[in-house]
Amino acid sequence: MDPIDFLSVAKDLLKKNKPIYCRTAINRSYYAAYNVAVNLLEKSDVIIPKSGTGHGVVGKYLGNCGIKALEEAQSKLSFLYSDRIKADHRLTNKAVEKKDNALKAVLNSEILIKTFDRYNSKEKRKKILEGIEIYNQKISPT
Repeated sequence: MDPIDFLSVAKDLLKKNKPIYCRTAINRSYYAAYNVAVNLLEKSDVIIPKSGTGHGVVGKYLGNCGIKALEEAQSKLSFLYSDRIKADHRLTNKAVEKKDNALKAVLNSEILIKTFDRYNSKEKRKKILEGIEIYNQKISPT
């Protein structure tokens, strides 16, 4: 499945201005960007757990790969993740029920996906892996 399909669903949901659709648009926006990031890292030969811990692993590696644009993208992905948690699990939070906030999530997801796509060449993926290997050596020297 193409993660961009999640973003298409989020955009469709924005056409309906109801709280549940805004919450779900935020959720789908996050998962679109997250899964593009997972694909990028996996194509870079980085192992991402299939469990819920994968979210943290993606964040750790993007945030410490030594590539400024990807490290900044990780920060934005983290904010989108936080909004996704609010949309899915904090039902008293009304901010995630507003169309403007759901639209912001969609737009941020699009920006993140474009950033990740810019680093999806073989040459750039090699740099990602090298940066992650340097990071791993710093935190777990042998």
